[in-house]
Amino acid sequence: MQGLDVTTEFVLDDASTSGRITVLVVTWRACDPLAVSLALVSRPDHPALPQGNWVAPRDALRAGLDAPTGDGDVRFTPDPGSAEITLDLTDGDRHSTVVLEAESLRAFLERTERLVPAGQEHPERELDAVLDDLLRA
Repeated sequence: MQGLDVTTEFVLDDASTSGRITVLVVTWRACDPLAVSLALVSRPDHPALPQGNWVAPRDALRAGLDAPTGDGDVRFTPDPGSAEITLDLTDGDRHSTVVLEAESLRAFLERTERLVPAGQEHPERELDAVLDDLLRA
């Protein structure tokens, strides 16, 4: 399972006026199938632009397509009238709000679930495989 990653980049603004873009990089790894990494980055890097790293349960992303979901630093709120998802990200004192197309997020989740279907994650098997590798070294 290791090495099977699914990554999607959501461009959040356009560089036509500033020369910079903000991107949400969403990554899922088959070796950790319950989690999705979210990285907010600017290109080129600039300290005044939104940035940060979060981890959310894959199930929360799926649930967030249909109903407000999440607590703590990552919250999803669908907008049924516009087919968009609002993602609120908090990192200490910094707060960022990101709007994603629901269909793009749905396509990302479907790609992950083709590799490891929801409900079949079996994290204990993955942990056993990692421990076996470590003990052999």
